[in-house]
Amino acid sequence: MPKFITVKKAEQEQQQALRYLRNSLVYSSALLGLISLVLGYGAVIYLIFKGGSMTDLLTDSLILMSAGLVFGITQGGYQHYLYKSHPEFFADRMRRSQLRLSGQIRKMQKIGDPVQVHHAGRWAVPYIYLMGWGLYFALLVFFVPRMNVLSAIFLVLAGFYNARFFYLKRLVD
Repeated sequence: MPKFITVKKAEQEQQQALRYLRNSLVYSSALLGLISLVLGYGAVIYLIFKGGSMTDLLTDSLILMSAGLVFGITQGGYQHYLYKSHPEFFADRMRRSQLRLSGQIRKMQKIGDPVQVHHAGRWAVPYIYLMGWGLYFALLVFFVPRMNVLSAIFLVLAGFYNARFFYLKRLVD
């Protein structure tokens, strides 16, 4: 009987992790990706009507979008790895968010500390995120004088959120 309970618990954690991915990451990425795409290319269209060089603006926008795609695929790949190898991490996040939304703070304190993920290369994850933020700000510093601030910010974000959406969407379907 204990083995059956263990298998059921693992299946429940997998389902909660999948629900967390779907509700918190995939749907929000779709919405934020769409908003960023509209704002980013809306700013590019404004610059084209203002008299900017269309080829330069479209080339710069494709470079920014491609950089965002690389960032999104990288983070989506890491989240995919966490989902496959450590579903308890996302399941714990789902449980905590449900308790927080329902106002059961006392139950949250009884659960204990959040689940920590330990895997090979875990020490490098914060440095990779820091490197990604540094590259993002370097892109902004380089492209803001060539374009405007809105297009430089939102085109990278559009690539990031759309890549993460399409990468993680295949997990939840």
